[in-house]
Amino acid sequence: MKKFTLFFCMVAFAAYAMAQSRVITGQVSSDDGTLPGATIREEGTNNGTITDADGNFSLDLQNEDAVIIISYVGFATQKIPYKGQSTLNIFLEVDKVALEEIVVIGYGTAKKKEITSSIVTIESEDLNRMTVGNVAESIQGLASGVQVFNGGGSPGSAPSVVIRGVTTNQGSAPLIVVDGVPLPQGTNLNFLNPADIEDIQVLKDGSATSIYGTRGSNGVILVSSKRGKGGKASITGMASYGIKTLEKPAMAGAEEYVRVMNARENADGSPDFFDPSAISADTDWWEEVYDDVASVQNYSVQISGGSDNLNYLSSVAYFRDQSHLDKGYWERLTGRFNLDFNVSDKVFIRQDFNPRYEHFENTPNVFWNTLSIAPLTEVFLPFDEREGRNEFSIYQRSANQVPNPVAAVDRSFNETFFFSMFSNTQLTVDITDNLSVSSRFGFTFDQTRRDIFRPQFLILPVNEENQISNVESRMTNSFDYVWNNLIQYDRAFGKHDLGLTVGYVLERNQTNFVDGFNNNVPLTGENFRFLNAAEGDSDRALGNEFANAIESFLGRLRYNYDDRLFFFASFRNDGSSRFPENNRRANFYSFSGAWDISNEAFFNVGFVDRLKLKAGFGQVGNQNIPESAFVTLVNNGDFILGENKDLVVTNFVSQLPNERLQWETVEDINLGIEGALLGNAVTFSIERYRRTSKDLLFQTSLPLFTGAPSLIWQNVGSFESNGWDIALGYNKQIRDFTLSANATITTNESKVVELAPGNDQLFGQQRAEFGNGFLKITELGETVGLFYGYETAGIFRNQTEINSHSTDDGTLIQPGARPGDLRFVDQNGDGRIDEEDFTSIGNPFPDFVAGLNLNLGYKRWDLNMQWYGSFGNDVYNYTRTFLTSGQSNRNVQEGLIDEVWTESNPNASIPRLTTIDPNRNFGRSSDYFVEDGTYARLKNLQIGYNFEVPFASQFRVYVSGQNLLTFTEYTGFDPEIVAPDNPNRNDDNGIINTLGIDFGGYPLTRTYLIGLNMTF
Repeated sequence: MKKFTLFFCMVAFAAYAMAQSRVITGQVSSDDGTLPGATIREEGTNNGTITDADGNFSLDLQNEDAVIIISYVGFATQKIPYKGQSTLNIFLEVDKVALEEIVVIGYGTAKKKEITSSIVTIESEDLNRMTVGNVAESIQGLASGVQVFNGGGSPGSAPSVVIRGVTTNQGSAPLIVVDGVPLPQGTNLNFLNPADIEDIQVLKDGSATSIYGTRGSNGVILVSSKRGKGGKASITGMASYGIKTLEKPAMAGAEEYVRVMNARENADGSPDFFDPSAISADTDWWEEVYDDVASVQNYSVQISGGSDNLNYLSSVAYFRDQSHLDKGYWERLTGRFNLDFNVSDKVFIRQDFNPRYEHFENTPNVFWNTLSIAPLTEVFLPFDEREGRNEFSIYQRSANQVPNPVAAVDRSFNETFFFSMFSNTQLTVDITDNLSVSSRFGFTFDQTRRDIFRPQFLILPVNEENQISNVESRMTNSFDYVWNNLIQYDRAFGKHDLGLTVGYVLERNQTNFVDGFNNNVPLTGENFRFLNAAEGDSDRALGNEFANAIESFLGRLRYNYDDRLFFFASFRNDGSSRFPENNRRANFYSFSGAWDISNEAFFNVGFVDRLKLKAGFGQVGNQNIPESAFVTLVNNGDFILGENKDLVVTNFVSQLPNERLQWETVEDINLGIEGALLGNAVTFSIERYRRTSKDLLFQTSLPLFTGAPSLIWQNVGSFESNGWDIALGYNKQIRDFTLSANATITTNESKVVELAPGNDQLFGQQRAEFGNGFLKITELGETVGLFYGYETAGIFRNQTEINSHSTDDGTLIQPGARPGDLRFVDQNGDGRIDEEDFTSIGNPFPDFVAGLNLNLGYKRWDLNMQWYGSFGNDVYNYTRTFLTSGQSNRNVQEGLIDEVWTESNPNASIPRLTTIDPNRNFGRSSDYFVEDGTYARLKNLQIGYNFEVPFASQFRVYVSGQNLLTFTEYTGFDPEIVAPDNPNRNDDNGIINTLGIDFGGYPLTRTYLIGLNMTF
């Protein structure tokens, strides 16, 4: 009996062991033989292996109902259910499925192989490698033809995105479309949680964007959010925490500052300005104002799943970015709730909700003052001088009248609260197998509140004081909706595949605001910074409302012949309320075609897997003007009139109407070739484009003989943008090692073809410090937004060189110059230096930009490097006006005393020190301030490891660094410069007059992060 029992146990144990042993072996091969390094993985787990040198493998499965996934780069992935088999011999075919992938295009989708226009796709995986608040920062360098100019390191700053250059002076921001809903003009990508994005499609040429009519002239960015999939629920979590650092500028300390200031005075024959023995302070203002490190945090949780009829995805994310100051941060809380419901096999409903909350403690702009304030100044007043002063008046006034930056930060109370709700509802009905109708209604409600409290303080009378406290509050509400109605017909017969889309679209945007102001707030506490607490008599209330609408009819034809010839054509008729009634509607067309040569019978090139030629033409429009552009506007103003020069307050016509005002139109031609080589391991795309705008929308001044100091909107002028877009890719897997490298190269030149009569030159960035001269010029036949000023020819090393800089009769061209002054070029040869000698002195637009995205994998390790470079561009380093001169007794860069021109240093590149500056070395714009802005930057370096844990299908830990290295010869703080817009100057709000001017803004930071990605 005991023997029988023992035998039974042994048999049962063996049977159990056999039941638990699910080892499969096999070999993976293709037409070219066995495949070493192919991946075999158990679906939903980290359990996997790779094939050896002969293509063989062995894998012990964990689950009885396992699904085995076999994959290899360049080949179609296979999934095989486990049914007890012990051997698998798998044959992989070359991957042609990628060409069947669906690409989102305007108002629909198309197969990747059918695309005839210029569209680039950026996948979610690439977007989430960087921890950024604005997803636009992640795409820099990933898409050819797309330039991203970072807006600086201040929390919440939004990059500027330019697609294929500049064709208008009314702003260059592209249209943003999220899940088929076009968003209001001026929307940036700050509102998106990158973890919610499935992919981004960038529509670059007119044949792709024409379907968006009047809103597509600057290109279109299509964002597709992630959606739930059938099967058991999946939970994905992402978390990262990092610290940011700022490189400390090398500024002169007190001892060197005194030497420079005294040397300036001595050079002009004056005695020392400071007594070196009386130095009592040596304040390091950078250390007083800026913290060494600041934090950035990003957290996201996503739940998705579904059944046969209902799929869902929900996510919540939090992002916070802290400034390096005691004031200033940006936090964002977003939610996304996507629902897909199959009512029947013919009726489908999609509902998305995307609430968002943002809070800005707006970062004080004190970078310039921190650099320029005198180091001789103490931060605070002595205790015995504080009596009778409030908490905001106990700071020391500067020796050079630069506002105390520590005090400015302390009294900064400027907050913005933002709430938004985005809803997207879509109903689709499949009437037949070929015919479907859909209606989509998307609306966005935004509410913004900005609160500003300015306390009473006194540091320096007139220059640095606020005699009475005040409070201001502004509430802005926006409601925007888009109603899309589409009919889609698709039919394949024989070698023909035909698609037809027609639609009706209605868009409306409405914004209103209320602004309140009052003064004399009795207390400074947080609970008293409201309008009701103010007791003054300067109460003010303002409010207004703006609305505009677009009504559109659209259509598109898609044709595919035998996967060899492809054709698209689109039409859109737009009517916009921004234009006069008789010119309200306009038509936009596009045509594009492609020929896939590799699918022709005669084409038999072994190493070429795919080769396609494409060409397209398209028209798009621009309506980026105020709602009141075509009506008469009346304003009030103060005028000095009569012999007695009496002050007269009156009303006047500030804008005359133009009933002939119409659309601005851009015509776009695109030619391209794309393909794949060597078993799809190498991919390439090369495109040449030309974009020409006509009927530019300009606000021009009326001639003085009209008797009215008025402006009028007109259609005059033309811009042209042309260039190359090049993309190269390489993907390879060798045993345990995988490599993916993608490079982009973009060239662009944007020129002026025609301007308004009498306005052959447009100027921007007017500066009082340069005698109200301008730093930017846009003129006929030249690149837009060039730097403007005097050309220099070095520095006068001695009096002989000054004397030789003369006319034929010996008249000195610069009679006030001394050795060490800049030598200005007499452009017109009239023997003097004046405004007639102004010329273009630099180009902020690069010859080309390039990006490199490199991904390496080895077993469970992965590494990503993202590089970006800008080559051939110039930067106007405006900070040199004081950093290299000490003008207005401002502080200077460290080591300046040894770098300026002196008799013992005649070959210096920095002009002599002087207080009165009779030659105006630093009092007028010149190429002395223009530097080579070429740079190459390691944007991201990330190393990750996938741990195998029993409770998660993914458990990845990574470390990364952002903006780690920058290679440049630019002497400023950051070569990637977009100057802030200034509403008090006549600058447009686009890239033309802002690109490339360094006013000493908050530079980009270097960031170090640790993160975790999990999936359950």
